Amino acid sequence: MHDNSPPGPLARTLAIACLLTALGGCQSYQTGAGRTLGEYTDDRAIHVRIKFALWDDEELEGWSINVDVHSGVVRLYGPAPSDAARARAERIAASIKGVVQVHNALAVVTE
Repeated sequence: MHDNSPPGPLARTLAIACLLTALGGCQSYQTGAGRTLGEYTDDRAIHVRIKFALWDDEELEGWSINVDVHSGVVRLYGPAPSDAARARAERIAASIKGVVQVHNALAVVTE
């Protein structure tokens, strides 16, 4: 049986620690996108922090919001249940350390 609920605080902390440990420290490596491994790692860490913040927010359906990060610029896309939720997701993303700018492409979808 699978539990689709968001991970708990300990699981999130361990996941972030493993990600940062595995990818950190190799500044001279270049990815295909022209970023060093350190820049890529920073972007992935921002991505993870934003996703966890969205998952933790009781007013948002964080699982359905997609997040892309490149050089600290965040793009949010996917469905949002309301204009207020769309704006809230943008504020949450903008509050994360390392975020330079947020492009909010969330589409309000009402049922």
